[in-house]
Amino acid sequence: MQIQTEATGRWQLAPENLAATTFPEHADTAVADSAEIIEQQTEYQPSFTGTGKEYFRIWIVNLCLSLATLGIYSAWAKVRRLKYFDRNTQLNGAAFNFHGDPMTIFRGRIIAVLLLFCYHYLFTFSKALALSLFAIFLLGVPWMMRSALRFRLRNTSYMGLRCQFHGTLAGAYATYLPVGLVVLLPGLLGVLIPHKPGIMVFAFIPYLSWPWLHARMRMYQHNGLAVAGIKSSCSLTKGSFFLSYFIIGLSLLIFVMLVGMGTAIFFASFKNHAAESYRIFMEAYSWVLIPAGFLVVLLAYAIFLSGSTLLQVKIWNKSWNATRFPGVEIDSHLPYKAYYFLQMKNLFLTLLTLGLYRPFAVVNVYRFRLQHVSLKAVGLEQLLAMQHAQVAQAGKSGQVGQASGDSSADLFGFDLSW
Repeated sequence: MQIQTEATGRWQLAPENLAATTFPEHADTAVADSAEIIEQQTEYQPSFTGTGKEYFRIWIVNLCLSLATLGIYSAWAKVRRLKYFDRNTQLNGAAFNFHGDPMTIFRGRIIAVLLLFCYHYLFTFSKALALSLFAIFLLGVPWMMRSALRFRLRNTSYMGLRCQFHGTLAGAYATYLPVGLVVLLPGLLGVLIPHKPGIMVFAFIPYLSWPWLHARMRMYQHNGLAVAGIKSSCSLTKGSFFLSYFIIGLSLLIFVMLVGMGTAIFFASFKNHAAESYRIFMEAYSWVLIPAGFLVVLLAYAIFLSGSTLLQVKIWNKSWNATRFPGVEIDSHLPYKAYYFLQMKNLFLTLLTLGLYRPFAVVNVYRFRLQHVSLKAVGLEQLLAMQHAQVAQAGKSGQVGQASGDSSADLFGFDLSW
């Protein structure tokens, strides 16, 4: 007898048959059964059917209209962009879709602009006002982040089934309240204690906890995903990202220190020869300084991009490999080297074309990510058909089905991202 465990979603032998598997005469049968079960698990590869040329036409119209309307059209532009990408993303022959209301996004844009205005201009007016705004930000940001997640997922569908986000409000405050505190604390101390800049150094110490905070945010997001009634689970821990942050951060710090030491030694070499050597050097090599400086900056950015790309790849793979749905496993294998060269190519061509290559770069990155993630499931079609049946049954019984969904995600939710 075989059972499917809830924790792993894999088929295992029942306890009463474990003893039998120790005998040689049953070994071949066990191997054959396992091979048959593995064959039943199908791998599904998502794909993107859009092209950079198609998206360029959408992107250029969105850009022109957003500039002409002083940014007002950007909410409608985002809906067009999300619809294009979702409708061209396919899984098992079926495409996703986006149903978001631009007015909801526009409302979020207004709130985001007001918050930025308050933070940059009103925050320094008085200590009392700074404390009031600090409290408003801390209490408001977790609720807004959860609302944004609910809006984005609630308005995404696959095969007629609406996605959901079921993370709790308490979980949002437990996740995003420390993040808000870390980000806003330096600005608050700068207003409350303006004449003691030395204290500002201590205000940035909480940023050392960012690996843990980032892991908590990923845990909250990936634990709250759902497609209709199929809810996700995530096995990430609070320390899942610490080693990646530590190694990459230490490497970049060593690079910055070496560059600083080399620059200091270079300029110190003129100290014993005074201005005469400096004048001779400038006369002989002044024409080299500008292109050399540009190359140094480009090299520094390339090295920084290598570190940030490696961090993105590790966090992306860890997050999705730790996420699963009942009966569905996710396998993410985004390669670092190929992804880094793709990012470098996109950067070079975007600079060369003065930004016109940007939509092609976005499509390239999106397609590349999809090509390196897959779903493994036993009977995905049956699982989705069961969800359709449950939604239909809920509609017949007078309950709110997934097709109409939780309207509060649109009524009280808004989108903050750009």
